[in-house]
Order: sequence, then C-alpha cells, then structure tokens
Amino acid sequence: MSAPAVRCENLSRWYGEVQGLSGLTATLSGGVVGLLGPNGSGKSTFMRLLTGLIRPSRGYVELFGTRMGPDSHEVFRRVGHAPGEDTHFETETARVFLQMLAALGGARGKDADTSVMRALEEVDMQDKADVRLDQMSKGMRQRVKVAQALLFDPELLLLDEPLNGMDPVSRRKVMDLVRRWGSEGRTVVLASHVLHEVEDVTDRVLMLHHGRLLAEGRLAEIRDLVDRKPRRVTLAGPELRATAAEMLAADLVSGLSFEGDRLHLETSDLGALLDRLQQAGREGRVAELDIEDESLEAVFDLLVGGAP
Repeated sequence: MSAPAVRCENLSRWYGEVQGLSGLTATLSGGVVGLLGPNGSGKSTFMRLLTGLIRPSRGYVELFGTRMGPDSHEVFRRVGHAPGEDTHFETETARVFLQMLAALGGARGKDADTSVMRALEEVDMQDKADVRLDQMSKGMRQRVKVAQALLFDPELLLLDEPLNGMDPVSRRKVMDLVRRWGSEGRTVVLASHVLHEVEDVTDRVLMLHHGRLLAEGRLAEIRDLVDRKPRRVTLAGPELRATAAEMLAADLVSGLSFEGDRLHLETSDLGALLDRLQQAGREGRVAELDIEDESLEAVFDLLVGGAP
C-alpha cells in the first residue's frame, strides 16, 4: 500500500509568541482537498511547512512517506507549488522566468523548453510566453504561478489562493483544471478564503481558524450550517456602470456601490451572479474579480460559537 501524499502529526509553528499553526494532524491522499479559512487562519503557514520553506516548531510532515527535514529535498520533485505571494522576476518574460525555474529543477535545453510550454498551455498562457511579467494583469500573473507548479508534472499540487484577481473566464478554466487534476489521481490542496470556490471543485475540506483545525470532512455536512447571507463580489473593468445596471435588471444583486475604479456587488445567489459575470468576462467587460464569501465567516462563527 503506497504512502499518502501528505501526513501531518501534531504539526505546529510559532513566530515568536504568535501562533501560526497549532497541533494539526491530518492525512491527505488523492483528489482535491479544500483548505479553508479567513486571512490569518494559518493556510499559508501550512503551505510553507509542506514545501519546506519553514520548519515545524513541533510535530512533523511526511510527503509520500518521507519525513521532511534538511536532507529530504528529493521528494520535492513530486510536488508543485503556486505560492500566495508574488515571487516573480518582474522584468523577465513568462518563458524566461519558467525556464529559470526549470533549470533549478535540473531540466536543460529542449527538455526545459518543452516543460515550460506544456505548463503555459495548461493555463492557456502560451500566447503570452514572451510578455514581461511587469506588463501582465494580476490574473495573468496568477496563471503564471499556477504554470510554475506544473513544470515537472507533479503528483502533489499545492495552490495557495490561486484565483485571486483572475477574470471570470480564467477563473473557470483554472477550476476546471483543478477538478481534472484531482480526477487523474493527483492530490491537490486548494487554499482559499472563499467557500464558493472550494465548493465548486470538491466536497472535502480542512477548515482552519487561528492556526487550529476547526473542522475536517465533507463540505455538505458543514454547508448546512450556513444561512443565505449576502456575499460581496468586487469587479474591475470597462463599462462598470453598464455592468451594474445589467446585474440589477437581472435581479442578481441586492446592493451595489462604486469605490474608485471598483464596483462592489452584493448577492444572495453567488452562483447565478458568477455565471452572468463569466459572460461579461468573455465580452471583455470584467478584467478582475474578487469574492468576499461572508457565508464562510458565518460557518466559522457558528463552529467557534462566536469566539474571537
């Protein structure tokens, strides 16, 4: 019987007196797992521990049966990581940036070029291969980060808030990819603070709150706790007033406001609104989209009983 992709035992990390993660025990293997939690819940700390970027203060991580330590680098050939923060070389093109990462992983010449273009094609960025990163939109840069995770066809994919800032069409394509990777037998850990994003690709979740594991299991069991509270969607793009009028006319929003070059929409039917905004994205009217899923906060409030 093969070892699970991820096994954590009492995994803990402190930053001085600040608790980043405390006593997490979990086993993940095969398919897509959602890592849910509001900002500051410990999601990024967990990802950094899995990738060896930081070491545990207590407990341990095993990847494919190998316990993480100073001499466990070989196992990372089986892991792909899209970090939450930007880690680009701004003046390089997507192709050159990924070629550098491929070279660091041991690929050379045609092998590196093949890996780079295959990864860019997966995220529909092959036609942007020679565009400089500092000339790309936030959503395009996010797709380059997802491409870097795919360079070596990994068995374990760690995606930290990969959809932030993507336009609706790109968001849908990446979510379709996540589902496909999970169905192919890979293990995909998708970190998000948006319940709807995770719910769209998997029913298996880990929920973190202030660095602790709050809930683990099937999302459907947890979703029953959620009232139909409004969620907030923020858009950037041309013709925002026309887009706002269209969403109002379709009775898809319960409120809206403008803030500079951003449009904030409130809705009680997030799925229907996103479907309509996807069409607007195809027409070039939505350049960026972010979701604040207040229902996720409602879940946490219910599970922790209003604890701070």
